[in-house]
Amino acid sequence: MNPRASVTPRLAPRLRAGIVGGLLVLAIAAVIVVVATGTTSGPRPHKVESIFQDDRLLLYSPPATVARTVGVLRGIGADRLRLTVQWSNIAPAPLSAARPSGFDAANPAAYPARAWDRYDLIVRLAHAAGLGIDFNVTAPGPRWAMGGPAPNAKAATHYYPSAAEFGQFVQALGQRYSGRYIPAGSTSALPRVSYWTIWNEPNQPGWLLPQWSAAEGREEMTAPTIYRSLANTGYLALKRTGHSSMTDTLLIGELAPEGSEQAGAGAPIPPMTFLRALYCVNAAYQPLHGPQALALGCPTNPSAGAFVTDNPGLFDITGFAQHPYSFFVAPSVHLSDRNFVPLADLGRLEAGLDNIFMTYDPNASLPVYLTEYGYETNPPNPYRGVSPRLQSQYLNEAEYMAWQDPRVQALAQFLLVDSAPDTRYRPGSFRYWSTFQTGLVLLDGKPKLSFNSYRLPIFLPHTSARAGRQVFVWGMLRVAPNNTRQRAEVQWRPLHGQYRTISNVSTNNPDGFLATYVALPGTGALRLTWTSSSGEVFHSRAVGVQVTG
Repeated sequence: MNPRASVTPRLAPRLRAGIVGGLLVLAIAAVIVVVATGTTSGPRPHKVESIFQDDRLLLYSPPATVARTVGVLRGIGADRLRLTVQWSNIAPAPLSAARPSGFDAANPAAYPARAWDRYDLIVRLAHAAGLGIDFNVTAPGPRWAMGGPAPNAKAATHYYPSAAEFGQFVQALGQRYSGRYIPAGSTSALPRVSYWTIWNEPNQPGWLLPQWSAAEGREEMTAPTIYRSLANTGYLALKRTGHSSMTDTLLIGELAPEGSEQAGAGAPIPPMTFLRALYCVNAAYQPLHGPQALALGCPTNPSAGAFVTDNPGLFDITGFAQHPYSFFVAPSVHLSDRNFVPLADLGRLEAGLDNIFMTYDPNASLPVYLTEYGYETNPPNPYRGVSPRLQSQYLNEAEYMAWQDPRVQALAQFLLVDSAPDTRYRPGSFRYWSTFQTGLVLLDGKPKLSFNSYRLPIFLPHTSARAGRQVFVWGMLRVAPNNTRQRAEVQWRPLHGQYRTISNVSTNNPDGFLATYVALPGTGALRLTWTSSSGEVFHSRAVGVQVTG
């Protein structure tokens, strides 16, 4: 959270006109709190940021819309903006198979000057608003930096990307956003970007190809080998330009939560399968040897120390990023496939990372960053999604789960405003609605229930108690200023009646988390209420509670 202006329940018409689609990353900050009654609950204090992503509004809209969107995100409590830096957006001649003659790809001044405009703008606006930036550097890339022949034109933008060329591009980015670079025609240096993630969902064919390759009559994983090189060259490029894990947040992974257990040229690789191949270990987390190692580009007679030294992009990084979507079920629902990693099964990833680091570097352990998350709603999508009420509830539950896990440093939600339908297809058809409706706001500008619940989350692990017993209430004053002690009220109402305050609870941390136990006066509903310094009153969603016995 940051100091912020209040945001009205309905978006202003000018903003509504500008917000017509995009992406949201909703991320949660989680630390222990001391409540007014003196009761404490929850995990050890740790920082978990609220990250937000909306590429369409923040990168691909007119400057006025970008500025208004930054204001809205600041107002509802975002800490950091995740932005997709598509390589082909900045590289010269991205559709050409021939590399531009004499092009110095490591020099930011060698790129078309106008190609940097959208990134320079959002970096300056975010800096002025007190928001951090997360640059996710990824495909599509220029065709001249890809291998081939690709199976089709779409695949040609992310087919066997050259790690060397990618490293030069990342070096240009790192230099430009080092905090010292003054662009031509400017009198001041661009703000520093100190948060970087390398590639997006490399275990998905839409972002990296090939996932598998035929070898001696069988399919072998290829994407982990390619990504290992991208992670190493990207990390070293950032380090050369002053962005190290000592000064910046440098992440790899960004894995999608599911995949296919069947090998095939375009089949996505499950995240745990991908993770083990990336780090050259087998299912027992022991280093691969012989033909298995050779097929994955791993050392055939590995030395743990040498493997660590040769792969700084796997071991010297700040943390590992994961996209723990649950899609259409509650975030607490486990998936039976042990190679999948939704939020409820995040322990699989954490245990896998621990086993890997015990094998190679027992003195290290990686925190986890959940950099993309969300739920589609029906409406507006008539074919898939949860109800707006369930979206609101599930997002709050996911935030609570992130708060519980001391390894989690961020949780992400996808979309501020729903994407527009795909007009290439017949209106009302399934493909017409094949875009993302994970926003907190409908396309017409009307906020969903989740818009309010993002500002003031609440979650009760148990919503019923016997008479005289207490229930645990968790919440977050995301809309409140950071780094200030704030007080909220826990309010209850009967099935027929008005709300009344039954407890006061105070934050004692930078991020506004609340945790307390309250006795239920009876069956009804609970909510949190917070009043800003200007007198504006904010309410959480209402949670139904029941007294039994």
